[in-house]
Amino acid sequence: MTRYRLLIFASLFALAACGFQAPAPKRTPPPATPQPPLSTVSATLRVPAAELIGILNDRTKSQLARVNDVKVNCFVGKCQLDLIAARTGEITGDAVGAGMHLTLPFALRAHLNLGSSLFKTGGEAAAQGRADATTQIALLPDWRVQPHTDGHVQLSNAKLQIGPISMSVGELWNQNQEQLSTPIFQVIDKRIAAAIKVRGNAERLWRKVHEPIHIGKKPEAWLLLAPERLRLTPIHTENGTLVIALAADVRAHVIVGPRPPAPETIPKLPPPQTLQAPSNAFAVAVPVMVSYGEAARLAMQRLKKKPIHAGTTQVRIEKLQFLPSRDDVIVQAYFCVGQSWDFLRLFDACGAGYLRGTPQYDAKNGKIRISHVRYDLATYSLLLSAVHAIAGEEVGKALEQQLVFDESRQIAKLKDEIRAALAKPQGKGVAITGKIQSFGDPTLRWTKDGFIALFTANGTLSANLAVKGAPV
Repeated sequence: MTRYRLLIFASLFALAACGFQAPAPKRTPPPATPQPPLSTVSATLRVPAAELIGILNDRTKSQLARVNDVKVNCFVGKCQLDLIAARTGEITGDAVGAGMHLTLPFALRAHLNLGSSLFKTGGEAAAQGRADATTQIALLPDWRVQPHTDGHVQLSNAKLQIGPISMSVGELWNQNQEQLSTPIFQVIDKRIAAAIKVRGNAERLWRKVHEPIHIGKKPEAWLLLAPERLRLTPIHTENGTLVIALAADVRAHVIVGPRPPAPETIPKLPPPQTLQAPSNAFAVAVPVMVSYGEAARLAMQRLKKKPIHAGTTQVRIEKLQFLPSRDDVIVQAYFCVGQSWDFLRLFDACGAGYLRGTPQYDAKNGKIRISHVRYDLATYSLLLSAVHAIAGEEVGKALEQQLVFDESRQIAKLKDEIRAALAKPQGKGVAITGKIQSFGDPTLRWTKDGFIALFTANGTLSANLAVKGAPV
């Protein structure tokens, strides 16, 4: 045994003169960071029936419809009809299903011209009427609102005299229902389509979910929603209100650091996809990262305060570097091995070698640690062999004690800041508000840049489109 230790010391003495450099270990790419979960940011467009009917009344004050020179059947042939319909009272109605039921009282003035090869004549009449109409509202792939109004018109039994011919205005209307009722219904469709601004609100929501949201100060943190698509429910009625639910599907994640640059161009508003039922379920991936440079700095601080000893042998680590691999992390260390009696360090043997360790996350105390630190066999050099012979596995075990990084405070602080930031409306024009209900246990990942304790914040997130000054 004494002879063996003398051989080791002789080897160290020889290495002290020239140093050493272990060959680089085999590495595979680090594991990919998992994709954030798919979540939704919901927004609801609500148009009360009373508000919509008020718009219809306001926009049809002067006249309800006008028809000029339309050909109609007038019992004895084709006639030319001019017609003006004006409201005689308020439009009333309510929201039903995917649209509206409306009642429109009106008066009309009609002028009819009858011409043939034998004679030409004309006549005028006035009548009171009421339209009972139903409007069905659909949403097109280009986000336009497409109302379709249909119904029945009843007229008083006014008479229309055309020369010697006398006819009922009601009968004339019934025989020409499509030509005469359609203009009134088209006016309703036009006003409703202009009043329900789905596309404008969808564009506002689409722009908003592309903007970073500030959620943390120290450290600075930003929530990126990363939207993928927009979906909406078919229009429906709730308590006398027309309702359309919008949802932006996002893969939300947090970036810790300076504000990420805004995209130069926001993607064009995509066609809407169908949303079966509104939902604002939300989960955001939150990373707490320790860069390899910072991890090495923290470990070196501890190693300088508490060097590694194995008997009379001191193993000083002058420099550390972490090299990520698929299944573990490689620790590149610059060693100096010496003896306690060598105060001048004349016989120190120094050089670079490699160890391997497995990153783990301790959920109980919020610490990232490198465990099972061992010599890299593929790069097992003469010095590492000598160190192993003298110190056994103590070097790896001692190094493990220093490769521990406490992230519990940062994780707790981020949780508090995310919860508080989302509880307040974020943004102007479109305000996003969230409620964090729970946090998932962190899982550990390592990338080309550092160790990441990744946890999820679960809750709800919604966008308020009905802010002051915004259109309905």
